[in-house]
Amino acid sequence: MEMLGNALVNFAMGFVNLFILPWHIFNWLRLETLKEKMNSIVYAGQSQQFFFLVLALVVILIVAGVYKRNILRRVVFSLEQFNGKIGQLAAWFAILMMIQQVLIIATGQVFRGNYLYFAPLGMELVNQELQWLSGQLKFYNAALIALASAYTFIEGGHVRVDLIYSAVKRRTQLWIDLLGTIFLFLPSVVMLWWFAWPIAMNSMFSQRPMNIWSSSARWRGFKWESSGTAEFSWVWAFKFLILIFAGLLFITAIAFLLRNILALLEKDDEMPSHYSFTQKGAPEEILSPTNVAEHPEHLGEQPTSVHGV
Repeated sequence: MEMLGNALVNFAMGFVNLFILPWHIFNWLRLETLKEKMNSIVYAGQSQQFFFLVLALVVILIVAGVYKRNILRRVVFSLEQFNGKIGQLAAWFAILMMIQQVLIIATGQVFRGNYLYFAPLGMELVNQELQWLSGQLKFYNAALIALASAYTFIEGGHVRVDLIYSAVKRRTQLWIDLLGTIFLFLPSVVMLWWFAWPIAMNSMFSQRPMNIWSSSARWRGFKWESSGTAEFSWVWAFKFLILIFAGLLFITAIAFLLRNILALLEKDDEMPSHYSFTQKGAPEEILSPTNVAEHPEHLGEQPTSVHGV
């Protein structure tokens, strides 16, 4: 009972902290030293207050969307577009990987060089060992996965195993998606953020080490952890990408949750569970039941891979 009482108190305080968030930001800006400001940031990312503040925001969006569907449509559209733009931008890492790999092979195998030097018009852009550049390809690949996974999920591109999903009615599918998001998807990304936060903070900053059980960090300065090898040595960047990955997936999970709530409220059996970025138009046009029924291609077809249960 004590645990339940604490959870209810924290849940209520989430709404209070959300309401007075500008005041918290103002007080943070008034802190005198960089150490105090950075300590606040390091503590905040893993705090209960931050979790319940975000939860309060999600609850408010759901309640507002139930009351006024247009708000729900705009929020779903905005969140999916946000992740979509990031995913489309991340796709350029694939081209960078291809170009850099070709240059590495040409320099090492054709010209028998150990360095890649590129300075057009006297402007030095690249001057690194091939081993370092080869390791950098791993970073490009990690960035592509971290930044584009949410985008891929929005379009229904991830491979999933179906046991009963395809055999049930559309409305049952919506309930499966809704409950699966609440009890599986969201807890998974929250746990990923919880584990990734201290790992990223310890790698980026010089401080008393954090862990998942304690947030007593005592920030001292910037660290930017690196390895002693000749390969791409930005260890902190890889660990920070895990945090970005968790954050983008959380936004996607909220958008997916709200999309299914919208479909259930509208009693729209024609609305696919995933968005297609080839569509054009305002959120009211794209997510309106009439438009979906008349032009189902605006929201994309059902993915060939079906949902796992």
